[in-house]
Amino acid sequence: LYLDEIATLPPGTQYALLDRLEQGGARPRVIGGSTRDPGAEAEAGRLNPELYWRLDLMRVTIPALRERPDDIPVLFRHYVAQACEQANLPMPEIGPELTARLMASDWPGNARALTSVAMRVAMGLDPGLDAPAATEEEPGLAEQLARVERSLLIEALRRHGGHATRTAEALKLPRKTFYDKLARHELRAEEYRRD
Repeated sequence: LYLDEIATLPPGTQYALLDRLEQGGARPRVIGGSTRDPGAEAEAGRLNPELYWRLDLMRVTIPALRERPDDIPVLFRHYVAQACEQANLPMPEIGPELTARLMASDWPGNARALTSVAMRVAMGLDPGLDAPAATEEEPGLAEQLARVERSLLIEALRRHGGHATRTAEALKLPRKTFYDKLARHELRAEEYRRD
């Protein structure tokens, strides 16, 4: 059972859940998700402390999208493909300009916001993203292309389980060129291997 934003459950529901977990018999596996620190929520009284300790056996922290910009294009393509499949729509082209705008966003809504933008793009609507603000530090074309190339390399490595030869073939690159690009972007194929 996955409970999203567990600290926002009404107190009565939290007590009922705790009571159910403490009863004998069948024990459901419960995962509680939160965009806030559950420990702090328990200290503030928004999350039942006993429920918090019951559920805090293993914690998985997923960094915000803004902390892992290289994942954004990969996740975005996945969400667009998913939306297209559900709506029986053709997959649109996701060009470098949109990719640069995606990577420049702060994504305050994290994956939910990214999913919403992906749905708009799948339906052929404007993604609703502002173009990155022009500043003196605005990356030039070469840097933007390098970011896109790095993202495409990472996506291909993940898709081919870190297998260098298959990845190079899929990208239609000679092996030497492929390895040069990995070195330039400080990537190692082994880090993407599936055991």
